[in-house]
This record gives sequence, C-alpha cells and structure tokens, in this order.
Amino acid sequence: MKDIMEQRKNIINHIKRLEGQLASVRSELSAEAPDCEKASATMLSASRSFAGLRQKFVELFLQKYFIDTVKDKNMFDKLLSIIRG
Repeated sequence: MKDIMEQRKNIINHIKRLEGQLASVRSELSAEAPDCEKASATMLSASRSFAGLRQKFVELFLQKYFIDTVKDKNMFDKLLSIIRG
C-alpha cells in the first residue's frame, strides 16, 4: 500500500485536475458560440474523473481507519480490489 501522505497528495492533485475540467466546461459554455460537443466530451471526462476520485477517497478512508482493525488482511485486500472494480 502506498504511504497515506502520498495518497492524500494524489487525491488533492486529482481534485485540481477535476477543477480544471469543470473550469473548461464553464469557459466553453460561457463563450459566445460554445462548442457543445467539446463541452460534453469534457463533462464526460470530468464525470469519470469524479468516479475515480470517489474510489480513491473511499480506499484511502478504509486504509486509514480500518486496516488496523481487520483480522484478515487478505480479505481487506480483496475488498479493495472490489472497490477498484
């Protein structure tokens, strides 16, 4: 498992990229002649990015708060693999 501090940094960077995607959509839609196809593609990417962010966050939360209470580390790893999907 990655160091928790490194994972937190990765999540923060992921949030920054997501913010950039959303700013791009906002900018495109604010244009005089918006390219709706481009905005839609960026919105789809942002949606997938958010799903990945949620997955990383849940994984980090479980590692931080539950790893020490888990009796069967193998089962914990299986749970994480299910979450990663």
